[in-house]
Amino acid sequence: MIKYPVVITENWRIVRNLITGGVLNAAGLGFAVYIFAICYPGIKATSAQLMDVRSGLSTMADAGETSLFISVPSVLLGLLLFARHGIVAAVYRFQPLLVFLLIFSSMIIFLSLAEAEYLESSAQVVQYATTVACFLLCLCFWQAPPEDVDNALSMAFVALAISLTTAALVQGFHEYRWVGLIHPNHYARYAYITLVLHSLVVRRVSLLVFLPCFAATYVVSARTIMIGTLLFYLGYLFFAHRQMFTSRARQLANARVLAIGLIALPLALLVGSLVFNTDRLFDKITTDLALFDPDRGLLSGFTGRSDSWNAFFDDMSNFVFFGYGFRSSRYGLHSVHSGVLMYFMDFGLVLGGILLAVIIGRAIYLIWFGTKDHDDRALICGLVIASTLVIQWFEPDNFNLGFMGSFFYMLVLGYAPRQHIVQRPVTLQRRYAVAPPDPNVKLQPEI
Repeated sequence: MIKYPVVITENWRIVRNLITGGVLNAAGLGFAVYIFAICYPGIKATSAQLMDVRSGLSTMADAGETSLFISVPSVLLGLLLFARHGIVAAVYRFQPLLVFLLIFSSMIIFLSLAEAEYLESSAQVVQYATTVACFLLCLCFWQAPPEDVDNALSMAFVALAISLTTAALVQGFHEYRWVGLIHPNHYARYAYITLVLHSLVVRRVSLLVFLPCFAATYVVSARTIMIGTLLFYLGYLFFAHRQMFTSRARQLANARVLAIGLIALPLALLVGSLVFNTDRLFDKITTDLALFDPDRGLLSGFTGRSDSWNAFFDDMSNFVFFGYGFRSSRYGLHSVHSGVLMYFMDFGLVLGGILLAVIIGRAIYLIWFGTKDHDDRALICGLVIASTLVIQWFEPDNFNLGFMGSFFYMLVLGYAPRQHIVQRPVTLQRRYAVAPPDPNVKLQPEI
């Protein structure tokens, strides 16, 4: 019997499961409609629409506003129908988290209505309530049968991979980085989410999936997401293969591999310098990543983000207790371009700090649990939260249902490892119990 490589068998298993009925999955269908509805306006966009967006005459929200009326209700409805599998288990298992969420949300809504000086619209409260409801459905999602969860994640992975590939083929990659009407940072974030979804399904980070996803972030020159994607992959290699650093036999084997690498690397660089034009290659990489560009380079203050970070410290006295309200940047109340700082801008220093500490603690716990109990899915979820926090320092939109990066971040944040079956201990009486004598066996006299 022919034994195929793991990368072929695991991807064939994804396709086979979907073909044999896995596609009939409420959450999976909701994910697919959600993804296609968000990506479709960007894929079909014309050059004139792109010029209007880039010149400021219109916005991406104007171009794809109608898709939000389809995408967000679709994913919420799909999760709601799918929640019948695990709503009881979620309520039973997450009582402390639900109590914390209830108290936290009550304080947020009360302060927003009664005390928040900068509340612009009641839509902030409505959006917050909808986001909390979506997170509760994400908690229930992971309590469903494992096969149904895998099929739903597989459908999301396939839908997102098809959408990104179609956008690249139809619109192409250009010097201005946009892929149709898909913002370059959004396109890179979607590629990162594609890698995450595939890793959650197969319970490992595949190199052959990591390479095209990382290449997509490079082509659109999304440097922050490149760093987050690379940290996610390297973190998985470190924690999944930690025995290489603790086992004595592995350490000796690693020493040999390291010695061979130290010898082979200079030789490879020497041969490469003779075959390739290194100066041209260096110029190509620095140009693609805009390292020395006056607008996006190393000396540009992270493309002007440092100025928005300074605004955080300038306005700290205004939002120290109550914040500006949920998704306050959406209403033009401030211009801070950092998801991490937005925890404080939206919820205040106290409540925002508590929420950020809980999320960081969640990442640490999942990494620790996945490493200790060899739960690869828990390890991957912990690494996703940690790498997303790195990305969020430079990118906004922490909890935005209209942005796929934020939604799947909440989905991963709601993951909880399944409880192990506790076996009843064998008592002394059961362990040494004597079987009753068999009447058909005759006893032989001792000699």
